[in-house]
Amino acid sequence: MEVMKYLCPSGISPTGAGRTVVVATLEGDVHDLGKNILKMVLTGNGWRVVDCGKDCSLQTLAEAAEREIPIAVGVSGLITPVVPLVRQVRPLLKDRGLGHVKVLAGGAALKQSSREGLNVDYVAESAFDGARYISTIVGQTHNEQP
Repeated sequence: MEVMKYLCPSGISPTGAGRTVVVATLEGDVHDLGKNILKMVLTGNGWRVVDCGKDCSLQTLAEAAEREIPIAVGVSGLITPVVPLVRQVRPLLKDRGLGHVKVLAGGAALKQSSREGLNVDYVAESAFDGARYISTIVGQTHNEQP
């Protein structure tokens, strides 16, 4: 992680214009290893990643998504108390005119549920699985944007 802090001191990867993903570990959870691995994999594949950090409030996540207009928002959760928060991400984005943004979930607590149960587009088995999913939605998402 020290390398990422050196390369991206602001928490935002400089590459990947037009290919932005916002990531966060939601409020109440301070476990961010999976989110950090996803960030490194995406950055290595040319994506611009905006990292909202760990213990991130839904408000902070929504503001970042509104500001950055990402292709996807990735949320991570290792503990079950974040599950109700994950269910709120899609409606929050939709209320801000970001209904086209894909929502990806991952982490031990979240991958025990279904995408329908979490109200997300995809539940990743690993950071690498999540990165593969994000890579598959590029053309599809650009076609859906208003």
